[in-house]
Amino acid sequence: MVINDDESFLRRAIRLAMNGRGSVEPNPMVGCLLVKNGRIIGEGFHAIIGGAHAEPNALASCTEDPRGATAYVTLEPCCHTDKKTPPCAPRLIAAGISRVVIGCLDPNPKVNGNGVAMLREAGIHVDRSPLESACRQLIAPFLLREQSRRPYITLKWAQTADGAVAGANGKPIQITDDRSTRIVHELRSRCDAIVVGINTVLSDDPFLTARGVKTQRPLLRYVLDRSLRIPLDSRLVKSAEEFPLIVACRNASGEKAAELTDRGVTVIQAPDFEAVLRDQFNRGVTHVLVEPGPTLAAA
Repeated sequence: MVINDDESFLRRAIRLAMNGRGSVEPNPMVGCLLVKNGRIIGEGFHAIIGGAHAEPNALASCTEDPRGATAYVTLEPCCHTDKKTPPCAPRLIAAGISRVVIGCLDPNPKVNGNGVAMLREAGIHVDRSPLESACRQLIAPFLLREQSRRPYITLKWAQTADGAVAGANGKPIQITDDRSTRIVHELRSRCDAIVVGINTVLSDDPFLTARGVKTQRPLLRYVLDRSLRIPLDSRLVKSAEEFPLIVACRNASGEKAAELTDRGVTVIQAPDFEAVLRDQFNRGVTHVLVEPGPTLAAA
């Protein structure tokens, strides 16, 4: 397959990277394309957390000797050994790659330009891509966690054409169709945590799990419930042993908190949403899906 410019090759690498969505988080999605004489000779992506990175997967798929080829990588190749898999920059050097086009730098302080420096020291020509913004958006949750020490937030809600999110007196109404529901479950499967307010729990009695998806990741369920009004017989509490449930409240030491704890619920004291975000960061959460009712959405 022959393509003629860096931008087109990197766009293909971005599309490759997306194949890892839902399987590599909290690590970043990464794609790699190997091109020689205008022909794609290998391609790969980071497919699963703890597994091989995009660059070695691309090298393993090569249809011919990669010496002298150009590598198009959506994220700067890693160069440190403090992880589960070997670093990628030395692999590209050993393979005889002559040029590397990088989508964006890795914000991890153990990399962050050091991968580029290692490649250049080995005599490899390194270029930055014109698609840096797209490559950064591809790994937005990872970037935010590394740079700001907080999770990335996606806000999801449904409303009618006239702006209503519920029926009379807050009664739930059907707004979305089956296709929209499937999209919501796919979105949940790509996140580390889901957050709702207590009013949603009281009105809908939800499970807050990702159902009907190919890849089921561990999903932390959070309820913002200042006064611990969550019913002990709610579906969330009943399923807490199987699906982790964390309830954020003002006072985590009362009788209701103890009853919830006995049922497998984790009760945390969090005076505001920032405290909840700190708790999520400390638990390794990278991407949070907030499914608010009107009260939480306006907070």
